[in-house]
Amino acid sequence: MTHRRTRRYARTAATLAVLALLVPLAAPASAQTDLRILMRQKLELAQRLFGAVVLGRLPAVQRDAAELVRISETAAWMTAPTPEYFTHADEFEQAARDLEAAAAAGDLGEVSSAYMTIVETCVQCHREALPRPAP
Repeated sequence: MTHRRTRRYARTAATLAVLALLVPLAAPASAQTDLRILMRQKLELAQRLFGAVVLGRLPAVQRDAAELVRISETAAWMTAPTPEYFTHADEFEQAARDLEAAAAAGDLGEVSSAYMTIVETCVQCHREALPRPAP
């Protein structure tokens, strides 16, 4: 192998090594961006659900609750969770499942109760488990 080719291989290897070191540093920022997008979607669904719950639009409640479950399952692996986060995430996901089931059963009382549990778990998680935004 020529000296020139050896230097080229060494440069390529060094470049790849630097890139390999940078990839883990970039992943958390990307995951945080993705998590923010998912959390924004959860908020929008919860707001939309409020109208559907109040108006008794059970097919819409069932559809949006199923989407909340899907997003919740996706978001769970994107965080560096605390034990409190796990607790609230589990409560949220169960409430979304309960909401979906209550809507499918046509039980407006349970729909209302499950929706209120979703709201409460959001508030509690943001109060206890997630970093507070700067004032």
